[in-house]
Amino acid sequence: MTLVPFTACCLLLGVDPKTLRLWLTSAHLLCTLHPTDGRLKCLTPPQLHHLAELHGRCLPDPLPGESHPTVSSPVLTPPIALATPLLETTTCPNSQPPEGEWRQQMSVLQAQITTLQQQVTELALALLRERSVPTSMPPVPVCAPVSAVPTGPLLPQKTTAVSPSPHPLAATPPKTNDDPTPARSRVLALIEYGADGRYVLIAPTEGVLSLVPNSPEWFAWLSSLTSFTFQGQHGRFTATRKFRKGQRIQSWNIHRSLHGRSCTVYLGLTPTLTLARLEEMATTVQARLTDR
Repeated sequence: MTLVPFTACCLLLGVDPKTLRLWLTSAHLLCTLHPTDGRLKCLTPPQLHHLAELHGRCLPDPLPGESHPTVSSPVLTPPIALATPLLETTTCPNSQPPEGEWRQQMSVLQAQITTLQQQVTELALALLRERSVPTSMPPVPVCAPVSAVPTGPLLPQKTTAVSPSPHPLAATPPKTNDDPTPARSRVLALIEYGADGRYVLIAPTEGVLSLVPNSPEWFAWLSSLTSFTFQGQHGRFTATRKFRKGQRIQSWNIHRSLHGRSCTVYLGLTPTLTLARLEEMATTVQARLTDR
């Protein structure tokens, strides 16, 4: 038995699948399943001719695949592509004059154009619906500006430019050497007595220095500092240059705290800061803080 696939029936009749289903319902006809593919719905040639007679449509003679016992899977082809072969092979059941046949062919073409217009309209409506749905929400500000609400009567005020307030996490400018308050987070230079009996000099930026203690380079390096830490054989302390009239001078003070007790003593001028002087003052400060 010859079967015509449902999609091919739509193309032969020049209608869309929805219209063909309505025609089948009104004619009380049922589709036939393909014997090898249950997903494929088909119509028999008599059913197809019956629908064509009911709705004034012409079919090609013979139907595609009518001479073969099996029906291959249909190839979806736009209705316009089949318009030309339909014009060449379409014949009406009754013999009509050439003018009537031409009019019938024109009606088939008009039906195909109407179907295409409906499909284009549906696609345009679907595209408009898709564009009307919001895809993303507008960004929400992290912190909204809060304006002060006046409690008294509103008075005209002079508009002044307001400079933006600094961010709380913004880095503060580094303090200069002329600042009387030493920066607690600043890394200080270090003079340390090592286990091998030698003193190690470490600068915050240069690293380990190879200076000879009590040499001219030694005193020149100390004069360039504003504070340093000394760790000797018998004690340790932090020395800071003194201020006079808002500027640093080459005079040093010692300050150290231990177990809730603090000690501040005068160390001396830069040219007197030898290793012996530093060790002597470290022992003196340690004794003052540990003497009960």
